[in-house]
Amino acid sequence: MDRMDHAIVRELAEDGRLSMAELGRRVGLSRTATLSRVRRLEDEGIITGYHAAVRYPSDPGHHVARVGILTDTRDTGRYVRRLAGLAAFREAETVSGAFDLLVRFEAPTSAELDAVLDEVKSWPTTTRTTTFVVLRRYGADPP
Repeated sequence: MDRMDHAIVRELAEDGRLSMAELGRRVGLSRTATLSRVRRLEDEGIITGYHAAVRYPSDPGHHVARVGILTDTRDTGRYVRRLAGLAAFREAETVSGAFDLLVRFEAPTSAELDAVLDEVKSWPTTTRTTTFVVLRRYGADPP
């Protein structure tokens, strides 16, 4: 990839809906030359697709919590498999510090999220939990 390819990729990463003419204007190439480079970058697997970044401003059915869990088990894999059986489970990470796991849950309602947390707390191998309810999420480029 040369400097021009990097410029094209950077512009498309910022706005994948740019027309070839506009993209060409931004990087200093003709529409035809830009299209040729974009097609080559796609063929080489450098550009692997285009997507819409979506943020629903007020999705009432989306409650997210990160839960720090301290367990009383040596079989972390089994514990995580049990977590994975819960509909609200999204991911778990082993971490250092005060907890053994950091777990992400999502549920359509706060009541369902609360029920999942109650269930996890009731397990004999769960020693302690601390829940962090997500109020707002920021990406790599905060507003």
